[in-house]
Amino acid sequence: MPSDTKRKKVGLLGAAFDPPHFGHLLLAQLALNTGRLDEVWLMPCPARWDKTPRAAGQLRSLWLEQSIAHCPDRLRSKLQVNPFELNQSVYRGTHWLVTQLRAMHSANTFSLVLGWDSFVSIPAWRDPSTGSMNGNDLLESTHCFVCPRATASIASMPHPEHHQGGVTILPALDSVDPKSIDWMEGVGPLQVSALSSSLVRTAIASGEVILFNFADVQDNILKSGAYT
Repeated sequence: MPSDTKRKKVGLLGAAFDPPHFGHLLLAQLALNTGRLDEVWLMPCPARWDKTPRAAGQLRSLWLEQSIAHCPDRLRSKLQVNPFELNQSVYRGTHWLVTQLRAMHSANTFSLVLGWDSFVSIPAWRDPSTGSMNGNDLLESTHCFVCPRATASIASMPHPEHHQGGVTILPALDSVDPKSIDWMEGVGPLQVSALSSSLVRTAIASGEVILFNFADVQDNILKSGAYT
């Protein structure tokens, strides 16, 4: 695949999207609102060592595309679904993914867009095909845009606003250059979705009706029967 000719600052929002919901779109929007990204690529993952999605990758990608189509023009133009990871025969993890994308799109810079709970787990990330722990390598080489979760209480875990001079109070991450992290400061609980895909799946399975996506997309997800 040829390299890009125009340099872009791309945020990678990887998840199972099983199913996609408003929280995913909000996370992408918050990252774009920093003014430091040109685009956000939503990258559905295949089955992996710690998670097997309930819905097929093709369905999850389709639901994402349909969700993006409902977004306002300025947001929609900066979002795209990228199936690269789904098309791989073996799941290799995020460090491998970012390395591959940098080689394929050498003109671009790539950052991670993720929630606080995922961010603090990065040191434990690995390449499942080799068993090598590479989370710290990922942190040292990759910029992160980190957002708190509305469900994460300050009492139970450190909050992005609880830092001094940009340095997070987490021993596992104390070697990270603070300039490599964009804290989404000033984000109140009402601006951060408490939705999660597991919450949506549980609600659907129990017959509870919650609004988690645009009406027609949500209807397609429910009609698929993937979560009943």
